[in-house]
Amino acid sequence: MLVSSLKLTNFRNFERAEFGFDKQKTAICGENARGKSNVLEAIYFLAIGKSGRGARDRDVLRWGADFFSIEAVAESEGRAFSIRIAYDVKAGKKKAHLEDHPLTRLSELIGAFNAVLFSPEDVDLVLRDPSQRRRLLDILVSQSDASYLSDLEQYYRILSQRNRLLKERGRLLLSDPAQLTAWDSQLAGMGARIVCSRMDALKEIRPLASEHYGRIASTDETLKAVYRSVVAPEDQSRAEEVLSKALQDRRSDEAELGYTLSGPHRDHLIFTLDDRGAHQFASKGQLKTALLAWKLAEARFLESQTGKAPVLLMDDVFSELDRRRALAVLELIAEAGQVVLTSARDPDIGLGERGYRVIDL
Repeated sequence: MLVSSLKLTNFRNFERAEFGFDKQKTAICGENARGKSNVLEAIYFLAIGKSGRGARDRDVLRWGADFFSIEAVAESEGRAFSIRIAYDVKAGKKKAHLEDHPLTRLSELIGAFNAVLFSPEDVDLVLRDPSQRRRLLDILVSQSDASYLSDLEQYYRILSQRNRLLKERGRLLLSDPAQLTAWDSQLAGMGARIVCSRMDALKEIRPLASEHYGRIASTDETLKAVYRSVVAPEDQSRAEEVLSKALQDRRSDEAELGYTLSGPHRDHLIFTLDDRGAHQFASKGQLKTALLAWKLAEARFLESQTGKAPVLLMDDVFSELDRRRALAVLELIAEAGQVVLTSARDPDIGLGERGYRVIDL
């Protein structure tokens, strides 16, 4: 999997811009505020159909513009294909095309072009916010399994309807629980598949992330990724039953509060260093190294699941890394597929001499 060219119109600071990328290694260099991060954001947009930085579609519009478009030529298994995403302010809609064929839903784009994005601005947000850690796992599994994304979308639709019922009816539901029974059954069934998919993915990615952390940090610290749910790992075979019981047991509390308390939307992905919660105790440097290790592990996981190495997008990856750690990162990403990275400066490691095509912004 690779991206060979990119064309941007009214995206972020670019009115019009075109870029070409090396099939293996490209470095985008330049001073801050030149748009280096925006290029990677645009490439990742093609993989997940939205901003990897959590921005609304209106927020990525160039100031004063009424539409934006991202166009690219990608390649998979030697076959080139085009991708285009466009957003129109007046219509309030975003549309995607694959090979000039319009897609009915943006979710159909997921899996056509896979990419992994590391961004230093995500370190605190992702590793300290439970919902962002769940999103981290959901995006990963969605790119490797189209059925997972479908389950996730259905789950949140059911959850929304169940929460609406809890909010509107409240404690009246305790005397007439039949109103919740149908929603409970659907929620437990869909939720069980999501939890099991997350746990299965984590079994594969956990040792990879731990290995990468050790190679970057060169320390005895052990990074672990732990999934916490009402469904214990040993209970995966009966996950639906466990979730059904949890919904029944918390029904009184839910009726009082007006929202659902059990299910994958409440589960936690926890990163630990030597069995201590990284989101509570780790330094900024440790958190960055942990997220770097996870992202590199994501790339290997996606390749193992799809047979295609994703494009690895590394934004400002060398900031705050000493030369030894920067070299360790370069060694690890050399084992990946196509790499596109950004740097405000060449961190004394000679990117050009190491075979990177350098684009100066």
